[in-house]
Amino acid sequence: MKFDAYSLKARIAPAFLTIIIPIIVFNYFFVSEEFSKFVGEIMAAEIFSNITVPIICLFFLSQFGRTIGKNVFEKLYFKEEKLMPTTSFLLFSDNTYSEQHKSKIRDKMSSDFSADLPSKGEEELNIDNAKIRIVELMALVRNRLAKNDFLLQHNIEYGAMRNAIGGAVFGVILSIANIIFFSQIVENDLAFYISIISLSCYILLILFSKVLIDFYGKNYAKILFREYLSLNP
Repeated sequence: MKFDAYSLKARIAPAFLTIIIPIIVFNYFFVSEEFSKFVGEIMAAEIFSNITVPIICLFFLSQFGRTIGKNVFEKLYFKEEKLMPTTSFLLFSDNTYSEQHKSKIRDKMSSDFSADLPSKGEEELNIDNAKIRIVELMALVRNRLAKNDFLLQHNIEYGAMRNAIGGAVFGVILSIANIIFFSQIVENDLAFYISIISLSCYILLILFSKVLIDFYGKNYAKILFREYLSLNP
């Protein structure tokens, strides 16, 4: 994994806030200092105040959140990109943009890539094919905007939220494990209450996952189309 802006803000940060925090709680309130030091030496990572997880472990765990966020929540809500805002906004049946604005986007795509999107009649006859065709051309649009810094910022925001929701699934599991451990095995009231709070936060994140992914997805789509129309031919 590269240390670029997207990796750090959209992958590493969400993993730290969801998956890593319950591990830190367990490490800080239970694991001995000697064992923490031993683990740090084995992983070749510096441990600060006995609570920092080795960097290599953070990279590995960040992939969990991304995998669940992308392959479960995103697919569940957007159906393999067919229901993504970048797809829906270009459908004739969608009212987000005016017909005139959608025509500008369609005309530019036709000019840039020598490919036309399905007409209104073709869309009505086979909307699934229309969605697939939009998805195909949107891949070319995103590639054209790959170096757009403003769009990258919104892509980071969307990716961070999606990956945080995915990481929250593991955060729930680890928080429950901590609650059981610190209430039944090694009693520690502070660790128990911290775990209750973290569990509540992760559950709320999952419960509002559709609203959050939809909100950030629409913001990203609107910026993408705006930046695309501003490109020179």
